Parts: sequence; structure tokens; C-alpha cells
Amino acid sequence: MLLSYFEGSSQCVPVDVDCFDITIPKQPYYEDGNDHYIVCVDKKVTVTPDLKVDYLNKTDRYTVESIPYEPYPYRGGAEVAVTIDQRAATDIDLPFEFCFFDKKFKKLSVHSNGVINFTDGTNFKGAVSDTQPPGANCPNGCNGTDPMNPIPKGGPGSLASAGWLNSVLGVAFHYHITTGPNGSSPAGTDPITGKPYPYSSINYAVYGTAPCRVFVISLANMPAYDLDRTACALLEKNSQTSQIVLHETTNVIDINIERHDGCPYDDRGKGIVGINNSTGTVAYAAPLRNAQHFDARNESWRFGPSGDPLWRLEWYANGAYVGNGLTQDVTISEQTVICSKLIIDGCIKQETDCYCVTFSPDIDLKDLDIEQQIVCDKDQNTFDLLTLNKIVIDNQGGASANLLKFFYYKTEDDAINKQNRITAARDFPIERGENKVWMRIEGRLEECFEIVPIKILKVPVEVKVPKHVNLCSEYTLPPLTDEEFYYKLERLDEDANAVVETLPQPKEGQLINRVGFYRVSIKKTNEYECEDVKSFILFVENCSYPKGISPNGDGDNDVLDLTYNNVVELKVFNRYGKVVFEHGKGYKRQWRGQDSNGNLLPSGTYFLNIKTKNYEYQDWIQLMNEIK
Repeated sequence: MLLSYFEGSSQCVPVDVDCFDITIPKQPYYEDGNDHYIVCVDKKVTVTPDLKVDYLNKTDRYTVESIPYEPYPYRGGAEVAVTIDQRAATDIDLPFEFCFFDKKFKKLSVHSNGVINFTDGTNFKGAVSDTQPPGANCPNGCNGTDPMNPIPKGGPGSLASAGWLNSVLGVAFHYHITTGPNGSSPAGTDPITGKPYPYSSINYAVYGTAPCRVFVISLANMPAYDLDRTACALLEKNSQTSQIVLHETTNVIDINIERHDGCPYDDRGKGIVGINNSTGTVAYAAPLRNAQHFDARNESWRFGPSGDPLWRLEWYANGAYVGNGLTQDVTISEQTVICSKLIIDGCIKQETDCYCVTFSPDIDLKDLDIEQQIVCDKDQNTFDLLTLNKIVIDNQGGASANLLKFFYYKTEDDAINKQNRITAARDFPIERGENKVWMRIEGRLEECFEIVPIKILKVPVEVKVPKHVNLCSEYTLPPLTDEEFYYKLERLDEDANAVVETLPQPKEGQLINRVGFYRVSIKKTNEYECEDVKSFILFVENCSYPKGISPNGDGDNDVLDLTYNNVVELKVFNRYGKVVFEHGKGYKRQWRGQDSNGNLLPSGTYFLNIKTKNYEYQDWIQLMNEIK
């Protein structure tokens, strides 16, 4: 059995057996592999399984039918210890529970005359011997008052007349058993051929595997009445061979007859092929085989349960129960695994069987998020519509996704009628605001297509370009407008290039009073998650100047440090007004008390003329060289 994949809380496990089965034949839909079908989205499909449920019915009623003669081996099973006209002293334990006239049994007793009785170990065992004295087996001497052997209900010669209750008679006859492993009568020799008669055997065996095993009771080479050839012209001494077959799960009873002779032609030669309930009130017999004279060669009869059905179907879609019945309708809006589960609720709980098929929409738009496309770039004036194809293909997945076809139109009517197609789909022009286009998707099935409206929104946001700030001592972040907010504050190195520190989340009114370079980032977003970030450089300038330097190499005031003074030009004058050192834009720490030729100037007072980006500074400075 082929099982498509199945997920969900209700486990679907196929059972590969012969006595019952459920399959789902090829469906009248587009087939895409074994048990996989393609339909248009939202199509309602009807799934109808094939069922093999013969005889899965209650055993309160039976049908009787002739079937092909296909017996199991008549020898080779376990021998039953029984002699002439006797019930075996030990009951046989069945390998499975068997339902018979709506009752469950695990034991049966076997009689040498071709009868078995289903028993609980005490009741329905029948007589041990027809010649026993009163009370030997029946509480009231088998006189019709014993509840296990009531007064016949069917009249003289009927199936029930012998008092074989809860029984299978196949074939019931007055048999003897001859010498064998458990025989007691002499086997004898055929007076005509001079050859020994084959020994008789009553044996049982089990065939098959659960839940479809059979239990077979065989009566092989049983002599009728132990009569010689003069009693019946065609009678062979050891010639009566038949078997009773009990089927697991279906509770079917088969009776196979290799040979039976209906002689002598008086009451002793009447045979019975049939079944009888526990009270003798309901019985079934094969035609012309009910306490009648008959000869049989290679014939078989089946007693099949025919009461109310004991099976039902449950249906699951992607693991969820959706109903019961002989068929099931399911609307396919997404890939759906439909499983039909055969439940057998007989008098004995049996296994179940199931079968699954998969249906997929030709075009699967479930969970597809495509109808609104956002463009945040204010400079983007075209949109590549073919990028939408990939979104649909990825959403559908599988080999079928690459078989989809895509077309674009400016109106819905054009998309439906396939007219005025957009040919330049890679460079579809867009404007700020809303731009509409309709996508037509076609699948493998001619009747399947989907129209998807696409709204392309060009909705950029822009932060106003902030100006760089250069000022002395400190700076307070001013309020922002138009939904802008401070996004990041970073301290930069002395060249205003690398980030040396990211400060905590900045906010309006935040005071920045540590000299140095900062990058302040401002951000703006909108409801479509478009965003823009712009930054400005803030230079908090050092507006104070050293009053002296001592270039002695001790690391303290060795240089004139104007790193954060934003110097554009520096000139150093001696007391006579002569320029002894000068430097242009970018001065930081270059003057260590040397003149323009690199010679150390004498200690003394010098005058500074410093131009910055914002103002000009003039003052004196003391140069103090170390005295050695």
C-alpha cells in the first residue's frame, strides 16, 4: 500500500493484510505523481475510496454460499487426542478471539464425528460419548432437560435435533477413527487391494499472520461406521475427509470437503454441513446438506457474517478530523493531505487501515504577502515587477513553482481579459505616492489563474540636512521638529574620522561640554518603515590657551597643545616683534619652543597670534627651558 505523507494528531498507519483493506484509487484530477493531485485553488474535491470489507459485519446473521474448493493441508497439524464417538478431553485454545453468534470465544471442543463446539471451558461442550450412562456428561442424562442439550427445536432430523449447540458441523456424521498417533481402532487392510488403510487424523493448525490468520481443524481419512465395502457399493473404508476453517477478524467459517459419502441410506447415513447457535433456535445449513444423504467431492461452503456493518470510515485533512461517510468533500485552499481511515468496531477490537492522498492548489497564494510593495528611495523612479515573480515562486515552493507564468497589466479588466499587457516589466515607472498594477498568475491547468492587485507605494522620508556646529566650551542638543529624533551620538578622534566612543541614547536638551569632535545622527521613520538618517559634526572647541610651556621632555607642558582649538593660523613673535615660528591650518602640537629652523629658542616671553575658524586670539606665553 502506498501511503502519502501525513501529519497530525490522528496517526495514519497502513496495514498490509488480505482480510480487509482500504485504498483510494486514481482520482479524476490532474495527477502530479503517485497519490498527488493538482486542482484550482478553493476547488471542492470529492474523494471516494475502494473498500475490501467483506464479512466485517455482526455475527447475529449469516449468509451461506458455495466457494471454490481451496483446502489447507489436511495433515501436519497438532493431533487431537480422541477415539471413537468421543469428544476430546482437552479443549483447544484458539490463537485469536472468535465471534460466533455475537459472542466471543477463545476455546473450542472437538468431537470425532466432525463437530466443534465454541465453549468457555464449561458450557457448550456436547456429549463425550453417545453410549455413556445417564449423567456421565449431561446433568440430566442428555434426556432433553439438560440446559446444554435442550429438547430439539427443529424437529426430528433437523440440524438442531442432535443437541449440538454453539457448534459448527462440518461434516457431522458417525465417524470412527483408526489407528494413528492417537487412534484406538485397528487400521485394517483393504481386502481387495491388500493395502493398509491410511490412518485417521484429527488435527489443527494455524496459517497466516495477524490480523488475518486462519485456524484449521482437519478430519482426514475418517471411516464411516467402520463398515466394509458391502455396506455401500462406493464406500471406501477410510474415505471421509473434511475441515473447518475459522478466519480471524472477519469471523468467517469455511467448511472444505474433500470426500463425504452419504451412506448407508438410513438415518445413520445422514450428514450435516452447518452452524447452530447456543440455544438451538437459529441454525444455518448448506443447501441439500441439512441432515440429508449426500455425496460430496471437492466442495466448499462459506458461512459469512451478514449482520449490520461493523466498520466505518473516518476522514482527516492535514491531521484534523473532518467527518465520516463513504466519501468526503474537501475544499482545497492549501496543500492538503486527505486520509481515509477504516475503523473496525466488531465484537472484537481489530486493527485499522488507512490511505492518504495529497491535493495541492495549482497556484498557492496562502500566506503570500505581496499586495503592497514599499519604495523608500526618493530617487527610485522605476520598479522591477519581475521581483514579484520570485516572491510567488518562493511562497509556492516545489517543482511546480517554476511552472507558473506571470503577466502584468495596468487595470483589473485588462488582467482578466489578457489585453494591453505591460511589456517593460523590469522598468515599470512609478511616482511618489500610490502606483497600481495587476498581476495575472497562470498555472498548469488551463482553467486556473489568479489575479493579484499590487499597490506600489513610493513613500520616502527625509531628515532636513543639519549644519555642522563649531563653538566654544559646550553645546545643548536643540529640539527637533517633523517627527525627527536624535538617533546616535558618537565621540570622534582628534581628526574627526574614527569613532572612539558611542555615548548613551541622546535626547533633546542634552548638554555636551567635553571638548572634541562629535557625530550627531538624526533619524526619521514613517508607518511603512521607511527611514532616513543624517548626521552633522559637532566640534566643541577649546577656547582657553596655555600661558607657558617647558619643553624639558617630562611630558608636562612640553608643547603648545592647541589640538581642539580649531587653529587656522599660528604665529609666534619675540619681544622685538619678529616672527620666530609660524604654522598654517591644522596646527595641533607642533611648537616645542623652536624657531622656524628647528633651533631651540631662549627662555623668555613670547607673543602669540592665533586665528581660529571663528575668531582671532592674541596673548603672551612664557617659554621656560630647563637650566642645566
